[in-house]
Amino acid sequence: MSEETIQNVKDRLQASPKKSLRRLSQESGLSRSTCQRAAKKAKLHAYRISVLHELKEPDQVKRVAYCRWFQTHLKENPGILDYTWFSDEAWFHLSGYVNSQNSRIWASENPNAIHEEPLHSEKIGVWCGMSRRRIIGPIFFEETIKTAAYMEIFNTFVNQLDDEELSIGYFQQDGATSHTSHASMAEIQSFFGDRVISKGLWPPRSPDLTPPDYFLWGYLKGRVYQNKPRTIDALKANITEEIQAVTADVLARTFQNMARRVQSCLDANGGHFQHML
Repeated sequence: MSEETIQNVKDRLQASPKKSLRRLSQESGLSRSTCQRAAKKAKLHAYRISVLHELKEPDQVKRVAYCRWFQTHLKENPGILDYTWFSDEAWFHLSGYVNSQNSRIWASENPNAIHEEPLHSEKIGVWCGMSRRRIIGPIFFEETIKTAAYMEIFNTFVNQLDDEELSIGYFQQDGATSHTSHASMAEIQSFFGDRVISKGLWPPRSPDLTPPDYFLWGYLKGRVYQNKPRTIDALKANITEEIQAVTADVLARTFQNMARRVQSCLDANGGHFQHML
């Protein structure tokens, strides 16, 4: 392969790094395989595009404050993660989810680029609470959660806690309006007192710091569609089965990962840190 061909492919990809090999082949008159080999010789690689929440400057300050609190919290109470509940909800679409395998960007180094793409299909909402010992859920919902619906979910969760989990446990939630309304916070605090990790302590736009987001939802979406469920009931059955199959060892490793993520977040001064893991 001539140096001129390699340079031609390199110049085109550097000028338009999201260009597909198919489009490159059409524009350059070279075969797709020639384009692929030329890109390799030019030391360009097709990196996946990561989907990440946008961070605003105040968010980074709050992320650092939370991570410092978390490390102190864990140091003073080494076994507390057995009784600290991280909660979240997610939508599962019957049509599946975005396949990031199909998204690439050409560069000599990983640019850690992001892209957001909405999904519109029949769906079911799933709420779970996770501690280092076990998962409570799935608790299903069908409409956007408002305060009354969230309180039903929360009370379903609380009714499954044992006395020790209720007496010393912590409860984490994000700052969604239905979570932090006066009625919701009064109900939550009636069970957990000041052991609530929520708005004020929990930093906004931080799914990379909570196990349901950085582990559970991706884990489930990689498994519940394998048999191609055709109804919401079939999808719900798959979700329930896969959650029940999560082992104690997997949970232990997931929470070990959380401690590493907290330190990485501090090392990144509250910024995105996935590339550091």
